[in-house]
Amino acid sequence: MKKQLIPVLFLTFVNTLNFSIMIPILPFIVKEYGGGTIMYGLLLSMYPFFQFFAAPILGSLSDHYGRRPILLLSQAGTMLSWVIFLGSIFTPWPLLLLIIARIADGITGGNNSVANAYLSDITTREEKTKAFGMLGGMVGIGMVIGPAIGGLTMSSSFGYLAPILLTLAISVVTLIIMYQYLPESLEERNRKKVLNFKLSEELQFLPKLKKYSKNRQIKYLFYLRTAFLFVFSSFSAIFVLFMIDEFKLTSQHIGLLFMLIGLFIFFNQVFVAGWLAKKIGDLKTFLIGQSALAVSQLLYVIVPSLGLFFPLLYLNNVGLSLSMPTFKALLSKSVKEDEQGEIMGVDESMFAASSALSPILATAVYASIGKYTFLVQGVILAVAIGLFLYKKGWKKTV
Repeated sequence: MKKQLIPVLFLTFVNTLNFSIMIPILPFIVKEYGGGTIMYGLLLSMYPFFQFFAAPILGSLSDHYGRRPILLLSQAGTMLSWVIFLGSIFTPWPLLLLIIARIADGITGGNNSVANAYLSDITTREEKTKAFGMLGGMVGIGMVIGPAIGGLTMSSSFGYLAPILLTLAISVVTLIIMYQYLPESLEERNRKKVLNFKLSEELQFLPKLKKYSKNRQIKYLFYLRTAFLFVFSSFSAIFVLFMIDEFKLTSQHIGLLFMLIGLFIFFNQVFVAGWLAKKIGDLKTFLIGQSALAVSQLLYVIVPSLGLFFPLLYLNNVGLSLSMPTFKALLSKSVKEDEQGEIMGVDESMFAASSALSPILATAVYASIGKYTFLVQGVILAVAIGLFLYKKGWKKTV
C-alpha cells in the first residue's frame, strides 16, 4: 500500500465513524425530542441538501488551491456541527439545534468529493479501482466500530451525551492530526492556473452535469447512477426504521447489526470488488452490483424471519460494495487530471441531491405502506438497469 494513501484512508474512516455512531440512536433521539418518522427523514435530508451546493464549490476550489486546505476546512465544519449537536441537549429547542447542526456540517461537507480527488491524484489508472476499494474498506471498518460504540455508549448512565461527546472528541483529534500530517496531493503543475470562480456559476449544477455528459461514457453512467442513488438513499433512510418495526430491535441490537454490515462492506470492497473488476472489468462489475442491489430490494418484502434476513442483507451489501468503487474508478478514468476535483464534486452533488430528497420521500412512503417501500425501490432500479442495457450504453462505454 502506498504511504500516501494512509491520510485519506484515515480521513474516510473517521468520517464514517462520525456518521455511523449515530445510526442506532438517532431515531430514538428524535422520538424522545418529540419528533416522528417525517422529522427523522427531514434530519437525514438537511446535511446532503446543503452539501449539494457545497460539494462542487469545494471540489473546484481544491483543483486550484490544492486538496489539503479544503479538507482541513471541511473537518473544521464537522467539528463545529458536533458542538451545535451537543448544545441541543441543553436547549428548549433540541430539534431546531439538530437541524442547524446538520446544516453546518453540510455547508462544509466536501470531504467526500475532495477525498476522492485526493485519491485520484496519487494513483495510476491501474490502481484506481483497488484504491477506491480500500477506501470502501475503511467505510466498512467505520461501520463495524461506529454503531457498536453508539449503541453501547448510549446505554451508559450519560445517555445521549456520551456518544455526542465522543464524536466531538474524535473530530477535534482528527483535525489536529490532519493539520500535522496530511500532505498536499495536487502538484502545482496539475492545478488550474486561473480560478474562474463565480458563485452563481458554481451553484449551477445542471450546466456542469451537461458539460460532462458530452462524454458518452459519463452520460450513460450518470443515467444509471441517478436511479441507484435514489434507491440507495431511500434504503438508507428507512432501513433502521424497518429493523425496529419488523424485528423490534433496540439501539444495542442495531449497533451489533451494523458491526456485521461493516464486516460485509470491508470484505466485499477490499477483496471481492477489486478481484472481480480485475477479472471482468469495472463496468461489468458495476452492473452486477446494480443487479444484486435490485434483487435484494425486491426480496426484502417477503423476508419471513430475522435468520433468513441475513443472507439477503449480504446480497444487498454485495450490490453496494461492487457498485461504489467501480463507479468512482470509471468516473475518474474519464476525465483529465485537472478535472478530478470538479467531476467528483459533480458526482457528490448528485449523491447529495438524492440524499436530500430521498429520505423525505422514503419515510413518507414508508409511513404509508411500510416494507413495501422496498418493492418500489427495487422496481425503480430494475427498470433503470433494463433501460441502460436496452440503450446498449454498456457497449458504448469503456
